[in-house]
Amino acid sequence: MNINWQALTKMPYWLARPASELDKLRQAAVIYWQRVADMLAWPAKQLDPMTAELELVNLLAWERDITQIPNETELMYRTRVKYALPFAKGAGSKSGWLDMFEKLGMPWITIDERISKVDWDVVSLQLLDADLGERQNLIDAVCRQYGRTTRRYQYDTIASMPLVSPPNDFALDSLTGFAKLAESTSPKLGLALMDNESDFIIASNTQLIS
Repeated sequence: MNINWQALTKMPYWLARPASELDKLRQAAVIYWQRVADMLAWPAKQLDPMTAELELVNLLAWERDITQIPNETELMYRTRVKYALPFAKGAGSKSGWLDMFEKLGMPWITIDERISKVDWDVVSLQLLDADLGERQNLIDAVCRQYGRTTRRYQYDTIASMPLVSPPNDFALDSLTGFAKLAESTSPKLGLALMDNESDFIIASNTQLIS
């Protein structure tokens, strides 16, 4: 509940003298009603795992089959509890996995299946080296809980490195055409049409190091 108490309790300027008895009464009333508002809003906050008391989050986690991972941050734990149902629904699709990793703070991920020269049941998860190093336990738990039973998951690291280089490709297409009407259909002043079209293409490479 976002209540602007200052605007709500604003008094006329001839009464709003700081530190006056009336101003002290106003401040006491604001403190009292803030506590009342917090008490009324408390039950609603317990329905959201992001704002509920941790003890209630543990109950929701048990209900949604979520177990806290060792050394997992409280924010990540609350996030997994909140999105447990969407994660379970999207576990069978690539888009569901991409959405899950994005909500878990790992948007830079690529998922490849049916890789050539690799067993058909292997799924490659390509993640940033920093994410894989810092969240190994979380990724393992996610794969165990939401991974498909007929698939094996392997981790590959990717790194994005910007490169500065001059353009390596320059292309030019030019077309010039002249047209003239027949004398029988030409107006007295004559008519000439010239069409000129030019295209310039400059391309730079983007290199992905894996």
